[in-house]
Amino acid sequence: MSRSAHALPAAGTSRTDVALPTLEAPAEHPLRWLEDEAPVVLDHVRRRGAVVVHGLRLSCPEDLAAVRDTMGLLPHRTSEQLATREERGNGVVTPIRWPEDRELCPFQEGSASLAAPSLVLTACVRVPPTTACQHHLSDVRRLPEVLPEALVGRVRTHGWALTRTFHEGFGMSWQEAFSVSSREQLQAVLLRDEIEAAWLPDGALRTTRRRPGFVDHPETGEACWSNDLAFFHTGSLDPTEREIMTRAFGEDLPMQTTIGDGSPLSDGELAALQAGYTAVRREVTWQQGDLVIADNRLTAQGRPALRGSPQLLLALADGRRAAWAAHHLVNGRAGLASVPDELRAAVVEGTGSHSASSR
Repeated sequence: MSRSAHALPAAGTSRTDVALPTLEAPAEHPLRWLEDEAPVVLDHVRRRGAVVVHGLRLSCPEDLAAVRDTMGLLPHRTSEQLATREERGNGVVTPIRWPEDRELCPFQEGSASLAAPSLVLTACVRVPPTTACQHHLSDVRRLPEVLPEALVGRVRTHGWALTRTFHEGFGMSWQEAFSVSSREQLQAVLLRDEIEAAWLPDGALRTTRRRPGFVDHPETGEACWSNDLAFFHTGSLDPTEREIMTRAFGEDLPMQTTIGDGSPLSDGELAALQAGYTAVRREVTWQQGDLVIADNRLTAQGRPALRGSPQLLLALADGRRAAWAAHHLVNGRAGLASVPDELRAAVVEGTGSHSASSR
């Protein structure tokens, strides 16, 4: 066990009302330490929602990719870009583009897709010299406890819907969003991802995807709030910008969310949602080189308005590589109990052909 083991709760406990666990990587060979401790770290991420790791000295995209690979995680492939971000190579991206002087409401990566990433690895590679910068992580397991019962019931029963309309010359094009170049390619992607679509008379493309409002965590079985009703709702826009877009596009705004049956979210329900994320929020003050590993099913992430922004990098990840778990089992670095059942059988039988998920 690592020298930072005291920062983590004992196995089998589950506390969501306390500060995030923090680990300190050793000065010598921090990646080797992370490799050895990966099963334990990921277990606590799964139980606590997220973990902060100091001392990895992350300073570039290559460092974050190395962390992901060292932990045996698979890069997540996004099927649709819902917001502008930049590629940094090897599965590393920037956060979504957002004005520094505005709060970024908490959201869950890929909640509008059929396959959201399991984990979000966020590295702080630079902090302003004179400004403390915070990161917000909201424990969505607790969110239903602080929301109106009627709203939770509607979301649980009907799910949620996101309607996205692509207007020529405004924002991201459908070609960029879906990484296609023709309508034929687009149609195949929409069919695969269960997205309804209609071409409007002015040439705009309106797309709608209906998704569950809750999902069962693949490992713990917990029913987890999993939607971005608040983040993509037009009520979360700056009022002036919302008025301008309403004048320009009418009802076909670039983004809008509803309950899955098409009923709207009231102003009061939106306000309750925004307040709920704050009520279950935990805050991290960034230090240069820090890493936050968050379970995307358990945690929504955002930030306050900033004065001098930290430079952050993200790696979206899925399950652990089968070869990684097999290697660590053979070399005694991971106990058999830390290997998922299906992979354990494959390793013992010598097949090594199954994939494992850390979700």
